[in-house]
Amino acid sequence: MLSQFQLGMARLLTTVVSPAPFLPRILKLRFDRSKLGTVDSLVEFIHTRSSYIAQTSLHGYLKARMGTSFRAWFEDEVFSASIRIASVKVFLSCLSDLTVYSVATAARQTVFDDTTLQALAGHAFRKAALAGLAGQPERDDLDATFEAFDRRTCLENWQAAAEGRRAFSGSEADLVRYAPVIDEYRELDQEIVTNSIRFRWRDVREQIRRRMDGHGLLEDWKAGAGRGEAGC
Repeated sequence: MLSQFQLGMARLLTTVVSPAPFLPRILKLRFDRSKLGTVDSLVEFIHTRSSYIAQTSLHGYLKARMGTSFRAWFEDEVFSASIRIASVKVFLSCLSDLTVYSVATAARQTVFDDTTLQALAGHAFRKAALAGLAGQPERDDLDATFEAFDRRTCLENWQAAAEGRRAFSGSEADLVRYAPVIDEYRELDQEIVTNSIRFRWRDVREQIRRRMDGHGLLEDWKAGAGRGEAGC
């Protein structure tokens, strides 16, 4: 069974233009002005934005590279499987970057110690990943992803992570790395593909800076202290 994220990717990949049903939700997400002052609101934000960035970036690149033969490639069973694998990897990479940037932005607004930042980031990443993938891929693979994210947060410079696009270098590289194209295209297209996802992240960062309520987020996190912590 395909996950919620993979089904969204499939719908995008099988249409020439973005399907109309996506437009109202995309507009609602972009123009939402509510504050990110609770853990649940943060999880919803990083889940939906990471999913959208991953879908549109990977989908846009594959369509541009394949041109009019795109539909034929997508109907190929082996290639469509490779797209599903790539979609999951790019989504998780986007989610990792966005989680770190969001928590780092919150940390600039109030007093968070590193242990709290690591625990909050780990909790949000896990919940958003499970929501985006609806339990896929298999648990062993997802556990390895969670462990890798915990290692990242243990080494993270939280002050620097909120500066510009520094936190997003991973997803930029992974979009090129995991896109199911031949190595020749990967090398030729690296700059344009990287610039494409970089441009999409700019609007998301602006939304975070505008909507983040670090004080509220910290208080909500403290109120739910039983959520568990990731440790170094």
